Amino acid sequence: MATVQAAPPGRRILALDYGRRRIGVAVSDALHLLAHGRDTLPFTGKGELFARLRRLLQEEEVGLIVVGLPRHLNGDDSDMTKTVQAFIRELEQQVTVPVVAWDERWSSKQAERTLAETGARRQPKEKIDQLAAILILQNYLDRLHSLQ
Repeated sequence: MATVQAAPPGRRILALDYGRRRIGVAVSDALHLLAHGRDTLPFTGKGELFARLRRLLQEEEVGLIVVGLPRHLNGDDSDMTKTVQAFIRELEQQVTVPVVAWDERWSSKQAERTLAETGARRQPKEKIDQLAAILILQNYLDRLHSLQ
């Protein structure tokens, strides 16, 4: 598990659930207590994605980015792990705030299960990606507060 760090006081934390087609986005409140869904960004190319993320960082007054890092259930890296690690390296070159990788095992499955419990038969993938980002961020925030 990655080292947990807080954003500067008054700055929010942004979480990303990175996928090849869509990126789920969640943001914390200024006190770093609760995660809220912000958006699901279609992946239309890295240039456009990085531009949109930079705008989000300004709009939401973000001081830290958490990116969900997918792994196999046993903790081993998957093909997607390497893809996300490469994305994180590129993201670090594009933004001025720290970027942290965070274990996201089960987040998408938990998001699907949570949405299924609402009674809807089939949820749009965008909702699943956004909820996965919320779950990643809330897990991070909970861990952050358990260490304080």
